[in-house]
Amino acid sequence: MKRKHDVDRFEIKQKLVGDMLAGTKTMGEVGKALRVDALKMSQTNVCKLTGLSRQVVSDIENDMGNPRLDSLQAYFTLMGLELAVLPRERSEL
Repeated sequence: MKRKHDVDRFEIKQKLVGDMLAGTKTMGEVGKALRVDALKMSQTNVCKLTGLSRQVVSDIENDMGNPRLDSLQAYFTLMGLELAVLPRERSEL
């Protein structure tokens, strides 16, 4: 049986991913919104669970720096997402 909280997380994730695919949200914005709004998690908790530094988590969420692929994978796996290769042209989706 699904709890109301579970449905909200799914709906939040679905909307954010749709926004990212539409080009209105960045990968970092999606990650931060999932962390804050869906998971109710601090950056410190993300660091503890993923082994990433606070700076790396901040860089990912602010679309800064040049995070390593394994760092991105660890972060987005915790958010319930996986990295993928998509066509550059959104019309091809």
